[in-house]
Amino acid sequence: MGQTETDLTVTGQENYPHYDALWHLKTLGVLDARNAPLGWSPTPPQKPTRVAVIDTSVAPEHPNLKNTINTALSIDFFSARLGSFPYRGALDTLDLDWDTNIADGLPHSVRLLTEFTDRLSNGSAAHNNRVQPCTLPDFSGHGTCIAGLVGARPCITEKRLASGETVPLALPYSGVDPMCEIVQISTNFDPEPEGMILAFLYAELIQADVILLPRTISDPSRVVPELGDVMLGSHNIKDLVRQVAASPVLDDMWSELAELIVNISQNRPIVCAAGNANEEGAIYPANLATEHNGIISVGAINAKGFLSGYSGRQGITVFAPSNDAEAFDASQVRLDERNPEYDPIGVPPSTDNDKFSSFDVISTDVPGPAGYSGSPFAGASLDGSLREYGSYFSRFGGTSAASALVAGFIALGRSVGDCPAGSGSAAKSWLLAKCHQQSDGDIPLNVPCWSGSPQFPDT
Repeated sequence: MGQTETDLTVTGQENYPHYDALWHLKTLGVLDARNAPLGWSPTPPQKPTRVAVIDTSVAPEHPNLKNTINTALSIDFFSARLGSFPYRGALDTLDLDWDTNIADGLPHSVRLLTEFTDRLSNGSAAHNNRVQPCTLPDFSGHGTCIAGLVGARPCITEKRLASGETVPLALPYSGVDPMCEIVQISTNFDPEPEGMILAFLYAELIQADVILLPRTISDPSRVVPELGDVMLGSHNIKDLVRQVAASPVLDDMWSELAELIVNISQNRPIVCAAGNANEEGAIYPANLATEHNGIISVGAINAKGFLSGYSGRQGITVFAPSNDAEAFDASQVRLDERNPEYDPIGVPPSTDNDKFSSFDVISTDVPGPAGYSGSPFAGASLDGSLREYGSYFSRFGGTSAASALVAGFIALGRSVGDCPAGSGSAAKSWLLAKCHQQSDGDIPLNVPCWSGSPQFPDT
């Protein structure tokens, strides 16, 4: 009986290698082979480095994040226009920079700052307009992963056995800077300019040492809809739709937001994810980064030291460890030959398959069924003890993960007194001075490394 083409198809065996859950910290030169601090001491500074994370909400009850999230200052702009404080009652005197002039020359921002400072006055209600903050676990997966990569702290928690007895359980997971504090500024994932202006103004008011935006801002004047490849019957959707211009007021506010981000970056570094669609020049606002401001755009490299399959390379400040992705297009063919569905038929003889890495970045996850990892239990533990710990951590990746690691790297520099304060450009220069050039093709990639040179485990 003759063999058919299907009979000859060979698929991967799914024999993926094991890897250290903290491999990314070793690649950054922050930990040594025994997972001990390398070239720095874990002695908390007198005042913790403050990282403002503009993202989704977070799970502050996660054991590795309990002492990291500043719940007194964390704010939610998703549920209420001028923000709600999820974890406190009436506001007392907040330690804010009331004298900031960061909005000068930006009329919409000045108006919002005036309104916002009144809302933040002593005695105001924490829940604005009595609306419950939008911080449910269902919305907190991305923010929890990001927070863990920046500043999770090793801890000992309690595990509840089937008998009902509790026993101590060590969770030795760590972010890049386990001494920092994180102020979570949660926003709508598809925000209007007003909400983002308020988020950045708040990061300035709380005098954040580092600001992290691990995602894009969908400014309609700076984001071109990719409709060219979408077909409706025999017609291209691009030819069937008409783009409606924003109102003049919204246009002005979007422009002010861009100016505000650049202005704030002069005082403190702003770390931005560069995007996961191999964009040329990075997504907005990462593409605002220039040598004259403190905005840092972050791309991704995999555990082999190659550019991740989804990461762009042009106009990006630094590259940090993350996961990888398959690619099959005009620019490259990079496939996972270990994948049980891998089929060599139709794959060109010349590929970048050897560059693919199956390593993910591991981070903290929302405990219980709402996180990325899920849980065998229908709900989270009521008393805070762990019944299982699989849902407390998850695989993560993208330039979101890479940008979180860079924000943590800068925070660590501030925590040990190495990275200069008071200037985003100075912090950016410090970061670049700590980088080593990793070769991938004709363009060198700047990879931060605390000690020595980056070590990539998936060799």
